[in-house]
Amino acid sequence: MMPDLFQLYSSRIESFKKDLATLRKEIFLINSGRLIAFLILAISPFKLYPVNHLLGIVVPLLFLIGFLILVKRNSVVIEKKRFLENLICINQNELDGLLHQFSMFADGSEFINPDHINSYDLDLFGKGSLFQFINRTVTLNGKKRLANLFENPFTDRSKITQRQELIAELASDYEWRQHFAATGMLYVDDASETAVFEKWGREKYQLRLEKVVPVVLVILPVISLLTILYWIFYGSAAPFIFSGIVQSIVWSVEKKNIQLIYAQFGKRANRLSQSASLLEKIEKRNWQSSEGTSIVAELRNNGLPSQEVSKLKSIISAFDNRNNILVGLFLNLTCLWDVLCSYRLIRWNERNRTNFQRWDSYISFFDAVSSFSNFAFNHPQYGYPGFSDRPFSIDAEALGHPLIRPEKRVTNDFLMKDPRQLVIVTGANMAGKSTFLRTVGVNMILAMNGAPVCARQMTFTPVEVFSNMRTTDSLFDDESYFFAELKRLKSILEALQKGTPTLIILDEILKGTNSVDKLAGSQKLLRKLIAQKTPAIIATHDLKLTEMESEFPDLIQNSCFEIAIENDEMHFDYTLRAGVTQMMNATFLMRKMGIID
Repeated sequence: MMPDLFQLYSSRIESFKKDLATLRKEIFLINSGRLIAFLILAISPFKLYPVNHLLGIVVPLLFLIGFLILVKRNSVVIEKKRFLENLICINQNELDGLLHQFSMFADGSEFINPDHINSYDLDLFGKGSLFQFINRTVTLNGKKRLANLFENPFTDRSKITQRQELIAELASDYEWRQHFAATGMLYVDDASETAVFEKWGREKYQLRLEKVVPVVLVILPVISLLTILYWIFYGSAAPFIFSGIVQSIVWSVEKKNIQLIYAQFGKRANRLSQSASLLEKIEKRNWQSSEGTSIVAELRNNGLPSQEVSKLKSIISAFDNRNNILVGLFLNLTCLWDVLCSYRLIRWNERNRTNFQRWDSYISFFDAVSSFSNFAFNHPQYGYPGFSDRPFSIDAEALGHPLIRPEKRVTNDFLMKDPRQLVIVTGANMAGKSTFLRTVGVNMILAMNGAPVCARQMTFTPVEVFSNMRTTDSLFDDESYFFAELKRLKSILEALQKGTPTLIILDEILKGTNSVDKLAGSQKLLRKLIAQKTPAIIATHDLKLTEMESEFPDLIQNSCFEIAIENDEMHFDYTLRAGVTQMMNATFLMRKMGIID
C-alpha cells in the first residue's frame, strides 16, 4: 500500500499545482482589468464629458461597477489560491511523513507533564513523540483536544467502538479531511482571540430603552417616512427636522451601548467566519457513524452555524453603513439605524449565546479525530483491535512501536491474560526492554482512542495505563531521585485503591537504592500487586526477581530479550522470548569502550 500512498499524494500535488497555475493566470488578468478600469474611470470624465454629457457620466459609472466587480472577484480568487497552496502543503507534508519525517508538525511540548500517569514515560508529547507523529490539527483548540484524548483515552467499550467507526469513516474520506484542514489553515488562529472566544456567551448586552425599543423602531421610521412625504408635497421640512431631533435624542441615549456592541460583534463576525466555514463542512457531510450523525443532528436542532453566522455577517454589513458619514447620518435620522442594528445583534446573541462553546467544541473535536483518521489512512496495514471478555487481557500478533521505521521495526507476539497477571521482562542493556514496555503502552493508548494499532491483530481489555519508567529528581523541590520514585509508586497504589481497572508498567523498580534493598522492596511491591489482582509488566535487570515465578507459577510469567556476542560484536534481535535472560552486557560494553581492561 505504501507506493499507492506515495502515488496518491504526489498526483494530488501535481493536480493542485495545475489548478494553481490557472488561478495565477486569472489573477494576472483580473489585476490587468482592474488597472485598465481604474485608468478609464479616472480619465474618461475629463475626455468624454465635454463632448457628450451622458457618455461622460455613463462610461465612468460602468467602469466603476466593473472595477468593483473585479475587486470582489480578486478577493475570491486569492482565497482559492491560498486554499490550493494549503492543499499542496498538506499533501507534501504527508509525503514527508511517509518517509518518517514529521518535524513540520507541532510536537505538543507544552503538554509534557511528568506527573501524568503515563504521558511522560510513553513519550506521548515532545520532539519525536507520538503526538507529533499523529498530529494534523489546524486549530489551537483542536491541538488541545487531541492532547486531551492522548491523556484521557476511553475505557468504556461502547465509546471506543463508536470512535472506531468515526475514525474509520473519516480515514477513507481523505478529500473531506484535507479540505477541512486547508480551510482551517486559511485563518491565523491567534491564542488571544481563542481565549476571548471561549468567554463568549457569558456576557449579556442590552439597550437602556430595551423595553420600548421594539415599538420605537417601528413608529419612528414610519413617522420619518410620513414627514419626508409631507416635505415633498407641502414644502415644509419642520416635521422632518422635529422627527430627526427625536431620533437623535434616542441615538444619544444609546450611544455608549451602540459603540460597545458594534466593537464587540465586529470582531466576533471575523472570528466566527472561520468557524462557519469549518462547521459548514461538518454540516454538509453525509455521516454514517453514530457519533457523526448525532453531532450534526444536535447542530441542526440548535440552528445551523453556517446560517446563523451568515445572519450575523449580514447584520454587521448593514451596521457598517454607519462608517460612511453621510449615509450613516441619513439612516440614523430616518430609521434609528444604529439602534436597529444593535437591537438585531442583541437578539442574535441571545439566540446563539449557548452555541459558541458548542460550535468551538465540535470544530476542535473533528480537528482532533481527523488526525487519528489520517494516521489510520496512512497505515492501512494496522488493524482496529477487538475486545477481550476476560477481566484483563492483551493478545497481539506482530505488535510493534509505530514510531520506529517499518524497515527497522521488530514486532513481537505478546499474550498476557489472567490468571497470569504479572510479566517480568529481563534482558541486557539496549536489548529492547524499555522499548517493548512503551510499545505496549502506546498501543493501548491508540486502542482506547479508537485508532488502529501497530499490530497484525490485537484484542485487549480497556483499562487505565499507569507507568513508572522515567522518574526524575528535582532540585527545585529539594527532592531526590529515590524519593521521587517512591512518590510515583505511592501514587500508583493510591490510584489502585480507587478500584479503577489499571495496567501497571514499571521499568526497573527502585533504581535509587542498593541491590539488596531494591530486591526486597520490589518483591514486596509485586506481592502487593498480586494481592490486589492488578496486571503489571515489569522490566528489570535483577534476575533474582524472576525467581518469584516459582513462588507464583500461575500468576507470574518471565519473558526476556537476548543478545548474542560473536567475533567480539553484540547482535540484538529484539525478539521477546519466554524465560529469563542468560546474557548481560555491561562489562562487555565497558571493556569495548576502553573504560576497563
